[in-house]
Amino acid sequence: MLLYTTYKYCSIKSRSLGLFYCIGVASVVVYTIITLIVNKGYLRIDASPHGSIALISDSLNGNLSVPYEHYCCHGNDTCDVPCYSVDGKELAWPIETDAVTISTFFKERRQTIIHDTGNILLSNEDEVKYYAKTPEAMDIKVEHSIHSYLLGVTGTQRTMSGRLLDSTGTYPIKTFTSRDRADRISLHDFIRASPNFESLDDRSDSPNGNGRSFRRKGCLLLVTITYDNMSGVWFGTSSLTYTYTVERVPLTPYRVEDVTYSPDYLAQSPAIRYTTPHGRLLRKRYGVHVKFTQVGTIGVFSFGELIHVLAMSGSLVTLITGVGDIIALYLLPQSPYYRHVIYGMGQGDLVDHSREEEEEIGSQNRKFSI
Repeated sequence: MLLYTTYKYCSIKSRSLGLFYCIGVASVVVYTIITLIVNKGYLRIDASPHGSIALISDSLNGNLSVPYEHYCCHGNDTCDVPCYSVDGKELAWPIETDAVTISTFFKERRQTIIHDTGNILLSNEDEVKYYAKTPEAMDIKVEHSIHSYLLGVTGTQRTMSGRLLDSTGTYPIKTFTSRDRADRISLHDFIRASPNFESLDDRSDSPNGNGRSFRRKGCLLLVTITYDNMSGVWFGTSSLTYTYTVERVPLTPYRVEDVTYSPDYLAQSPAIRYTTPHGRLLRKRYGVHVKFTQVGTIGVFSFGELIHVLAMSGSLVTLITGVGDIIALYLLPQSPYYRHVIYGMGQGDLVDHSREEEEEIGSQNRKFSI
């Protein structure tokens, strides 16, 4: 009952079948080489590692000289928008988990809040407008790390080398190799790295921009930190590296508002704060919102992945052979004879052929080598 069936080895002199088999096997070989060498199919890859990031605002970079005379007033009575030096901690606000806003233009309005039988009435004073002086010189400290739970690989910016790529994504603007501090990147560098964005004084594409500049209306920059240990070497993996790339989101102005109260008001009890008139400062901040995202592709050598690629290649060769057998046995004019030779009597079988049958088989043997 338990049988194992095998077939005879036959060599069929057919150019079409031989060409089909050679092309098929060559395709499998090319596929295997591309998978192993180009795509590094012997690596186990994590394409969605987990990252963490910390952003710290720094002071203005005194070594970065950025002209500001063209948008600041200097004692000109006809100029209604002056320019002031704003401290870095106040300039970079708010700082979120993965984003920071660098203010470029302010609108301040002093208000008096009056509580009248449950209603809140606002009394507004004149609005004051001013630019922040050289916000491009603002430095942002970036500390980040990456971890692959799938592969057990961890890296931080202090153990990796990194680059800030230019607007083409090809050449580095800055390189980071320090192991004892965070990456310091100025807003000016982020602007240089963003395609189609040369200056804050470019005309804003905001729907309500009214011809004003990005300095006046604000904008959104997406900074992508990409981790990699597979590129740069033709075989195997390299040390973890990272790159910063920047893109400005079109048609996206940015503004945030904050309210400041006097210390005396905050020291009062709620019963007094919400029943008596008090003053506050409403500040509208227009600026560059810099948001960070972390992506990457990390790989480690895996013997199982290597075996998987080789097994797949072997299966493809077997499939090509099976298709060739089907063509030979059922689709060619000589298919009945091939079936007779392969599935016919074995060497140990006694068969009494007539002379005609022997001559026919002999003529077929002269055409095909079996």
